[in-house]
Amino acid sequence: MEKNHKSMLTSCTLIMVTPAIAHAYLDPGTGSFVLQMAVAAILGAVFTIKTFWKKIVGFFKRITGGSGTDEIR
Repeated sequence: MEKNHKSMLTSCTLIMVTPAIAHAYLDPGTGSFVLQMAVAAILGAVFTIKTFWKKIVGFFKRITGGSGTDEIR
């Protein structure tokens, strides 16, 4: 029961502290930054997969029971 009181108190405090209207501004550089982060994340994932490709293929071959002697290029 005490857990409910703590969560209720936390919720009420957050509601009272949070402003009703946010006066925020997003400049044009924000969109560019978000786009750069998305591209960087995709390229990082591709680089990681490329780097560990043989280990990834070997792992799945061991799971499926295939022979690990085939080399994929």
